Amino acid sequence: MGCEASRVIEILEEIAPSYLAESWDNSGLQIGSRDIKVAKIMVALDLTFGVVRQAEQDGVDMIVTHHPFLFDGVKSIDLDTFTGKLISRIIKNDIVVYSAHTNLDIAPEGVNQQLANIFKLKETQLLYETYSEEYFKLVVFVPEGYQDDVRSAITEQGAGWVGNYSGCTFQMSGMGTFIPMQGTSPFIGKQGKLEKVKEYRMETIVRKRDLYKVIDAMIKSHPYEEVAYDVYPLKNKLNTYGLGKIGKVHHIMNLKEYAEFVKNQLNIKSLNVAGNMEKSIKKVAVCGGSGSSLIDCAVSKNADLFITGDIKYHDAQRAVNSGLCIIDAGHYNTEVIILPFLINYLKKFFKEQALDVEVVGYSGDEQIIYNL
Repeated sequence: MGCEASRVIEILEEIAPSYLAESWDNSGLQIGSRDIKVAKIMVALDLTFGVVRQAEQDGVDMIVTHHPFLFDGVKSIDLDTFTGKLISRIIKNDIVVYSAHTNLDIAPEGVNQQLANIFKLKETQLLYETYSEEYFKLVVFVPEGYQDDVRSAITEQGAGWVGNYSGCTFQMSGMGTFIPMQGTSPFIGKQGKLEKVKEYRMETIVRKRDLYKVIDAMIKSHPYEEVAYDVYPLKNKLNTYGLGKIGKVHHIMNLKEYAEFVKNQLNIKSLNVAGNMEKSIKKVAVCGGSGSSLIDCAVSKNADLFITGDIKYHDAQRAVNSGLCIIDAGHYNTEVIILPFLINYLKKFFKEQALDVEVVGYSGDEQIIYNL
């Protein structure tokens, strides 16, 4: 029944890989054991007493949050403090807590893409690049008749991905020469004699994180006892990730009209707006949570409007003076939209894999700041 917490973490890190997280962040396993069996998962924005209370009442085995509960270093666990009390209750109930924070913000289908989808933005691009995956060119020389074996082995381990194309390789024929010396057991040829063999030069592209397992698979599938191969670092920017999204609007509106559109799409009653209410909005940048650090980036990419949360007065003033309108829809409102996506993603996976794991959302109100 159910599955181990480690499997749930693997599933989550397929859409929000841990390597995408910012260096200052503390995404990942927060509390508990990866070996605990999970039959019921609760998804929430934060870990609060309300969330833990409902988890206890409903028999939840694992809580998945967006914001990390343990962010700064914990030097002591004082059971009289908020942190200590919560940790104690979680451990006593054998609950696992896992958080996907900036890696979920940056993920291709994460918080910012969901915001872009909600606002119906078209032709979306990254607002600010934070991570570019490192690639290598792998070249190996294979005797005729063994190309398919080697190709299959390396591509099954992740080599040959270019965008949405898999199994990408190139090969050309040539003549290989070698002399097997004393102590060798040549697959082809005899010791002390020059051997000429028709070989194929096969080359492909490999992500850094896959490189060593690809090389291992290549060596194991290759017929020679000594495999001739080269590895070259590449400067290609094939997979880039980052914070925020920017795109064209689905329908041109002025700032006042667009603010009403944002309220409707986020199902909120109020928000803060800065800028000329009559300005036409054609290009919009978004960033869930606190996005004031990306104001200059939005200006440089000619956005008419930047939608985010936690904008300070002087930041809004600086943006407007640069020709950029601001909508501060709130930290909570610009991030809570990821929860339905996460819930549906997990439900779909467990259903497809025939795993008996229930996924629910926190039914209480997590918002702590209200516009009255």
